[in-house]
Amino acid sequence: MKHRWIQMDIAKGIGILVIVFAHSWFVATSPDLLYPVLASFILPLFFFLSGVFFKPEQPFVEMAVRKADGLLKPFFFTMLTYVIVRSILRGQPLLPDIGGVLYASVDTIPWQALWFLPHFWVAILFSWLMLRLIQRLKLSLWLSLALVALQLIVGAWTLPWFWQLPVTFGEHTWVLPGLPFSLDITLISSTYFIVGYLLRDWLRRHSGSWLTLLVSIALFVAVFTFTWDTMDLAQRRYDHWFWTTLPAVIGVYACWALARMLMGSAWVTRAMTYIGQSTLILLIFHGEIQHKTFDLMERLGLPALPAACVGFVVAVVVPLLIGEVIKRVAFLRFFYFPFPLRKATGEKAAT
Repeated sequence: MKHRWIQMDIAKGIGILVIVFAHSWFVATSPDLLYPVLASFILPLFFFLSGVFFKPEQPFVEMAVRKADGLLKPFFFTMLTYVIVRSILRGQPLLPDIGGVLYASVDTIPWQALWFLPHFWVAILFSWLMLRLIQRLKLSLWLSLALVALQLIVGAWTLPWFWQLPVTFGEHTWVLPGLPFSLDITLISSTYFIVGYLLRDWLRRHSGSWLTLLVSIALFVAVFTFTWDTMDLAQRRYDHWFWTTLPAVIGVYACWALARMLMGSAWVTRAMTYIGQSTLILLIFHGEIQHKTFDLMERLGLPALPAACVGFVVAVVVPLLIGEVIKRVAFLRFFYFPFPLRKATGEKAAT
């Protein structure tokens, strides 16, 4: 896969727009419908798509450093900058905030949507180990899928073990907010990443159609209304190992097929590709911008519905503008974008 797939970037664009929408007033006021529907597939979509381009052949240490450069560097820079500035402006104790950022679980950081970045790094590292094991054992596709299905079942079973668990040291008791970097959900999240890698060749041959999109939507509605099972990995929720996984897989495919249909319009393709390639910046900045914009619109007298619409648009447009600024400022580009890869001598000669 020497070239990026346009369809892949559009699918990522769909995913990040769904995440921005999921953190809006619309979903906050619909905890029994919109929230479980969107939560059932949105995180699996990102893990799955990222797994498609993964290369387990690369050395572990090199891979870990490169992924840390792309995920941990912007996370820690953003969060540490935020808590330091907040401490200066509000006089808030700094050390507990820094400890929470280093722990990097959803309940220990102020911008909760960013919990995904450090956990994504952990999930990739674990996926490398599993994929190397699969390659070493020379498992067929079906045996590989069976292995990761077993992994997911174990992950769903152990999910409550470290969540909101009272822990006592001496005379003090704390509530454990999951493991650092959300390690306790790795068996589940990495399952979707690994499956994305295993099905990469199938995706190259199958781009989807209007028929498969409509069928997948119908199946999703049927399965979801029958079970109403969903997930929220940040809150350690995975209702059922099978009935939660099935709509997740269908939802991921529906987004993939939808991306193919959107490619029918040139301007939509350009816009969604741009958004898909700006996923990191949108993920980092959309939450605070959307909440602050919504609050401002309400204080200005706008009703909740139009205020939420304005907040959603601003939460997409402003991070994209921030991304353009970051690209043009070397200091910010250093912290928010990975270092460019150096090609080996032989590869340069071939080029």
